[in-house]
Amino acid sequence: MEKFEIKVTYINHSCFSIETKNYLFIIDYFKGDLPKPIIGKKTIFIVTHSHNDHFSKKIFEYGNFKDNIYILSKDIIELYKNENIIYLDSPNNKDVDINTMKKIWKKDNVFILDKDEKFSYHDVDFYTYGSTDRGFSILVELPYLTFFHAGDLNDWEWPEDTDLERKQMKSDFRQEIDKIQTDQLDLAFFPIDPRLKEDYDLGVSYFLDVLSPEILFPMHMWDNLEFSKKFKDDYDDIYTEIKEIDFDGQEFYITIEVE
Repeated sequence: MEKFEIKVTYINHSCFSIETKNYLFIIDYFKGDLPKPIIGKKTIFIVTHSHNDHFSKKIFEYGNFKDNIYILSKDIIELYKNENIIYLDSPNNKDVDINTMKKIWKKDNVFILDKDEKFSYHDVDFYTYGSTDRGFSILVELPYLTFFHAGDLNDWEWPEDTDLERKQMKSDFRQEIDKIQTDQLDLAFFPIDPRLKEDYDLGVSYFLDVLSPEILFPMHMWDNLEFSKKFKDDYDDIYTEIKEIDFDGQEFYITIEVE
């Protein structure tokens, strides 16, 4: 039996870092304190989509840009171009600028993915799935660890939605979850948005039933972190371990055992 120590840090909102033996993964950063680069470990940024609560161009200023790997949703690039026009300034998205476009366009450490794609980097495989909003959700497989980050994939059934809209959302969401293929899911990061009120758990409940991750980290709580306690209390009788999040920068140490 071989043991691997994994460090997960909650940064803010839907952003987590996952530190493994050889890598530092940082997913959906938009604000908060980033961990410092770690000598001997490759930093891999993943951005599931371009919403400004999941993406900031500050990730391109982290450490030595050329030393990092960037896995970006296709719609990130679409922020920087529209019908062959490059916008120098945009009132709708503060991250749109020509300097960022020049920095990431056709660089050999920047990889643009759409949904339903596979990408491999050394011993890490990335599988993208769709979203019920924008961009992709993503499954990451290492020889000793598998984790899933939902991005904005969720059963977003709002109180004001019609029955038809709710039915379509549920169908679209479950279709994406049912695509996910993995024999073992160690960690999962999934939205439980308090704005959904009593329907906050429609998505995560189905996700837990279908994929049964060993550990689940709630996210997308809009700084209402006490909501994670409610979620944990509501689901304290299931097999999956629910992590309660108390503050930005909170660290979790996890041991993965592999035969």
